[in-house]
Amino acid sequence: MGSISSLSKETGISPISLKRRLRKLYSEKILLSISAQVSPFSVGLESKAAFINVSPDNLNVVEKVCDYHPYTRYRIRCFGAVNGIFAIFALPFHTANMLKDLLEKLKDLEYIESYDLETPTSDFVTTETNYDHYVANEGWRFDWEKWEKTIEQAEPLDNESPPLSVLQRLDEKDMCILRLLSKNARTRNKDIAVATNVEPYHVSRRRKALEKMRVITGYRVLIGPQFLQITSPVVLKCNCSIETTRRIATAVNHLPFQSTLIQTLSGFILYTTMTSMDFPSLVTVLRKQCSSIEILWCDYRSSFRYWFYDKPFKDGRWMSNSNFMVESVLSRLQNDEEPSKTVLL
Repeated sequence: MGSISSLSKETGISPISLKRRLRKLYSEKILLSISAQVSPFSVGLESKAAFINVSPDNLNVVEKVCDYHPYTRYRIRCFGAVNGIFAIFALPFHTANMLKDLLEKLKDLEYIESYDLETPTSDFVTTETNYDHYVANEGWRFDWEKWEKTIEQAEPLDNESPPLSVLQRLDEKDMCILRLLSKNARTRNKDIAVATNVEPYHVSRRRKALEKMRVITGYRVLIGPQFLQITSPVVLKCNCSIETTRRIATAVNHLPFQSTLIQTLSGFILYTTMTSMDFPSLVTVLRKQCSSIEILWCDYRSSFRYWFYDKPFKDGRWMSNSNFMVESVLSRLQNDEEPSKTVLL
């Protein structure tokens, strides 16, 4: 998030050369975006992870359902323990029954074969790629034996209380700012001011307030996984004790690859991208800690990240009736409308 001037000093590259390099990284889709990470809980939303078995003929249909649904946050095709779609939703509190109702109706229509919903028990643990472990012209060098010892010696992660819901303190302009920053966190305040009809000074004040209230929990650099030998993402659905989950959550912070760990009632879900050579090492270590592991290979080409979506926020609350979250989705599917709610990555 630093200025070109500060980044220039840190890298030892002139501002002009730095700008040129950044343009090249963007044009070659190595650097995709800098995205503000929005805490769902702080804005009155709760996360759900969905594993949906879908026949090949209906994959496009279920992907459209995800596009039409107002609270989808991520989707990707997966193969292995689940053959179909892995998706993340951020739903208004106490509306998980409506997501289940939608999935049941899709099952009745024979668009999906089966599904499983997992409820995260705490905030996601996210880690960024650590390029200190990458050697130019050689590849990644990571000591998996040392990492295994890290798990055994780690203090269980002390789960922080989730950010308090501050929904009552936010308005529609705040939500619009969050959407713009989730798309490109380096968007200039004056451009946000034009889009939201807020004075630039007040945009700066609102951004700082959103960070202070932990609505924005951090910023993530989104990089194409084809870069530096990183291959397709994988999802590991692991069963283990709560203490083991918390120790592994601590150890995940030492992985060199961008990862997300989702703690659940039965263990955890680990979503990560790494090299094909490193993946067996990861699974070998985790298998010693977990009673079972389900592996899902994912197709990055079908990976869609949904930017924060502010349109369902009206008059200080999220729209959450069955007609909006179920019937309208099915109606749009029947009418085969073009998705319009998102900018997708």
